[in-house]
Amino acid sequence: MKPTVLVVDDEKTFRIVAEEALSSEGFAVTTAASGQAGLAAWQREPCDLVILDRHLPDTDGIAILEAIEKESRERGVDTLVVIATAYADVTSAVQAVKLGAFDYLSKPLQLPELVVTVRKALEAKRLRAQVRQLAGQLAGRTAAALGDFVAGASPAMAAVVDMVDKVAQATDTTVLVQGESGAGKEHIADLIYRRTPGRCDGPFVEINCASLPEALLESELFGHERGAFTDAKGTKRGLFEEADGGTLFLDEVGEMPMGTQAKLLKVLEETTFRRLGGTRDLTVSVRVVAATNKDLAVEVQRGAFRLDLYHRLDVFHIRVPPLRDRREDILPLATHFLARFAARQRKAATRFEPETERRLLAYDYPGNVRELRNLVERAVILSTGPTIEPGCIVISGPGLTPAAGPAAPAFFSVDLADGRPPSLDDVEREYIARLLQFTGGNKTQVARLLGVSYPTVAKKIADYGLG
Repeated sequence: MKPTVLVVDDEKTFRIVAEEALSSEGFAVTTAASGQAGLAAWQREPCDLVILDRHLPDTDGIAILEAIEKESRERGVDTLVVIATAYADVTSAVQAVKLGAFDYLSKPLQLPELVVTVRKALEAKRLRAQVRQLAGQLAGRTAAALGDFVAGASPAMAAVVDMVDKVAQATDTTVLVQGESGAGKEHIADLIYRRTPGRCDGPFVEINCASLPEALLESELFGHERGAFTDAKGTKRGLFEEADGGTLFLDEVGEMPMGTQAKLLKVLEETTFRRLGGTRDLTVSVRVVAATNKDLAVEVQRGAFRLDLYHRLDVFHIRVPPLRDRREDILPLATHFLARFAARQRKAATRFEPETERRLLAYDYPGNVRELRNLVERAVILSTGPTIEPGCIVISGPGLTPAAGPAAPAFFSVDLADGRPPSLDDVEREYIARLLQFTGGNKTQVARLLGVSYPTVAKKIADYGLG
């Protein structure tokens, strides 16, 4: 579709010349000889750009500009206005721009200047639309991610979010987030970042302290100079530098080696550090949010964590409760995940059957929200209709004992006469047998659910005598 331009000017010659010039450039052009006629044309069909004369026979062009700006906001349309006048003065230009005009041109206009201005305005409009689209996508992704823990309505999570809001106003305070694996600690860190004035405009940088050896972890955090070690072929900025003005999230900080802990303490106390192999101090402004699934006070007693660093990190403590302690959140979260995965997998499922809900509520979720999310995703894959049936809830792994409440059928039915616990082979055989049952014997789907190849599944089915 061609970009649309409306030319509002009482000079017939100018309207004709402008229409011909802009039409030859690929724009769809309409014209009007007065302010009221131009406003009426725009009201009938809002265009991308209006070239508006400052002095019109029936009204002031500024009044038309104000009317278009007001109605654009009310109608949710994006029309840019360029004011044109033979009386080019600074006062008029400033007034027009303040009232929302994109640009200001002096008459008599040179056609090349007119074309360039129109192209510039329409490119600005395109970029504005792109920014709005990207912002909407980002907001959607953020809402989806944060929904992993705020979709519930429990008082426990409401208290956590309230603490987030309070510490967000203390823009430099270090925060320690503690909770079991899968409870949503990383989402809390992200929420702190997004609700902190000033820092939310800066970067959010994260690192898992358990995923790297000590030497590499220090290089990642603090950077290094060329030649600092054998493979240091150039200077590298560390994550503290990358996070300057924003937030650095240290996940699994309880796994940080003692040597790195000492260097981290220095940064937190002095806000300065040196790159590995460096000779000068660097200063940064970074809020540190650390997360751990351990009790750092116990780690201090064990000698595995520095007492001074523990106190420096634990300025503001947020504990994320496990899902079993906030059961009011189970069904809202499950519904949230159901909508997400059903849309992603193009499935018809929109709700859980009552017995399915009872089964969901009866489980303890040792893997917390992450486990619930995975459980619902599996259920959506297995679903065949508009509801999630109880048989689609495949609970595997540790924590198979149901919580207090309505009884849920046990997933494993391995009956060992000698009273010994089932072996891994016993469990695997039972698991594959149930998956075959749920998938109607579809070995390809079983392989997909197990995350292994089809030949591997076929061999195990044969070895266990299941098919």
